[in-house]
Amino acid sequence: MRILIADDEFLVRSTLKSMLKDLGLPTDSLHEATTGEEMVNMVSHYLPDVAIVDIQMPGLNGLEAIRAGKSLSPQTKWYILTGFPKFDYAQEAIQLGVSGYLLKPISPDELKKTLDTCAEEGKKQKTAQNKQFERELTALLYSLTSLEFEGPESFVARAHFTGAIFYFDGHLSEKAMAERQFAFCCTAQKVICENLDNYNRLALVVLPNGDLATVGAWEPVQNRQAEQNVHRYFKALEGEVRSLSGQDLAITIVTTKECSTYQELLEQLEHLQELASLRALCGIGKRLDNDRLRHWTNHPRWLDLANHVETLCRSYRERNHLNYVKALEHLKKSWQDENISSNPRLMEMVADFINYSTGCQLSTDQNPKQWRQLLEQHDELTWAEITKEEIQNKDMVDQVIAFMENNYMDNIGIGQISEQLKITPNYLSTMFHRKTGINFTAYLKKIRMLKAGELLTDPNIQIHQVAERVGYFSSRHFARLFSEHYGCLPSEYRDRLKAN
Repeated sequence: MRILIADDEFLVRSTLKSMLKDLGLPTDSLHEATTGEEMVNMVSHYLPDVAIVDIQMPGLNGLEAIRAGKSLSPQTKWYILTGFPKFDYAQEAIQLGVSGYLLKPISPDELKKTLDTCAEEGKKQKTAQNKQFERELTALLYSLTSLEFEGPESFVARAHFTGAIFYFDGHLSEKAMAERQFAFCCTAQKVICENLDNYNRLALVVLPNGDLATVGAWEPVQNRQAEQNVHRYFKALEGEVRSLSGQDLAITIVTTKECSTYQELLEQLEHLQELASLRALCGIGKRLDNDRLRHWTNHPRWLDLANHVETLCRSYRERNHLNYVKALEHLKKSWQDENISSNPRLMEMVADFINYSTGCQLSTDQNPKQWRQLLEQHDELTWAEITKEEIQNKDMVDQVIAFMENNYMDNIGIGQISEQLKITPNYLSTMFHRKTGINFTAYLKKIRMLKAGELLTDPNIQIHQVAERVGYFSSRHFARLFSEHYGCLPSEYRDRLKAN
C-alpha cells in the first residue's frame, strides 16, 4: 500500500510516519508533502493508494488539492486530517468522494482500523477489476467481441502487455496431467493475487487451441509500480515452473516481448505457438523467450526437426498411430543430416524431450538406428488399448457438443469444459478437431449463427437482443460474423424472410 501524508506540520507528519512504520509499512511506500501544490505533484508521480490530507495547508488547501489530485489518480482513497470532529468543509468533502476523516491527535488503533478497511476494500476492488479484465480478454480471444468495438474506457484498449504460454511435457496419464495442470493454475492464481495493482491486470486463460497462457497488462502511467508488479509476477511464475518440473513432468514457459497494443500481443502469442516445438531442442522445464526461440530458426533444418519430434510425442499421447509412424519416418531422415546427428548437445535435448513425453529410454550413447528400434518397441506396447480409448474419446466429444448446444449463449471456453471432464485443454482440442474436422471455436460460432438465424424469424426480437441471446457482447461484432456466415447483414436476412 502506497501512502501519502500531506500536512505542513512536521510533528504531525513524523508521528504518522512512526505509526505507519510500526504497522509494518515499508519506508519506500511512504511519502510526504508540506503544501497542497507539492501534494498534487506527488500524487501525479506516485499514484498513492491512500492519501491523508490536512485541510489547512499553505497555497492550495486540502480540499482544493484533493480535487486536483482525483483527476490524476482516480484510484486513490482520500482521508481528511482535522482537529475538529465537525468542520465547515464536511459537505464539500462528501461531494468530492472523500472516504473519511482522521481526528488529530491520531490514535494508532484508529489509524490501523482505517488502513485495514482500505486494504480490504482495495483488495475487493482490484479483484473485481481483474475479473472484468479476464472476461474482456477471453471474449476477445474467443471472438465474442473485437477491440474495434470496445470503448476508450476499456483497459485492454489502453494497456501495454506481456504474455506467456505454458507447455506441459510428460508421460503422465491424461487424468494425472490434468490434475497437475489444475494444481499449477491454483498456484498461479495465488501469485496473481499477490501482485495486483490498481493499474495492472493479470489473467490466466486457455487459448482457443487449448494452450494455457497468462497475460500481464498495465497502464503506461508515470508511476512504474504496476509494470514492475507484472514483471515480478512473471518472475515468480518462473520459480514455480522450476519447482514443479520433475522427473515425470517438465513445464516450459515461453514468453513474449513487451507489447504496446493488444493486437501486437496476439500476433506474438501466435508466433510463439509456431515456434514452441523448438523447446525440444533448447531445453524444457524453464523459461524461453522469443529471441532465444528465433535463434534456433537460423538453421534451416532445426525447426523441421523440432516439429517432427513434437508431432511424434503428441501422436504418442493422442494414440494417433498413423501420425506417429509418419513422424518417425521424418525423424529418420533428419538423423541422416550430419549437422544434426553429429551435434551431441542437440541429440541430448531431443532424447530428453522424447523420454519425458513418452517414457521411452533413449540415450545419446545409442545411434539413431537404435533410437528407432526403441521407439517402435515402445510404440507396440501402447496401441493395445487404442480401441477402448477411441470409443471413450468419441463419447467425450459428443458430450462437449451437447454442452455447447445447451450453453452456446454463455461465455464458454474449452478450458472450463476440459476441467469438468478432468482432461487437459490441449487433449480435448485435438480430440474435438479429429472427430468434427473443425476447431472448438469455429464449431461454437457455427452453432451460434444457426441459432441466430432461427431467432431472426421472430419479428418481435430486436437484432441487439439476438446478439445477446447467442452469446455476443457487441452487436456490431455479431453483425460482422453473421455477414461472414450468411453473406448478408442480420437486418437484410430478416427482410428476405419477410419477402418470402
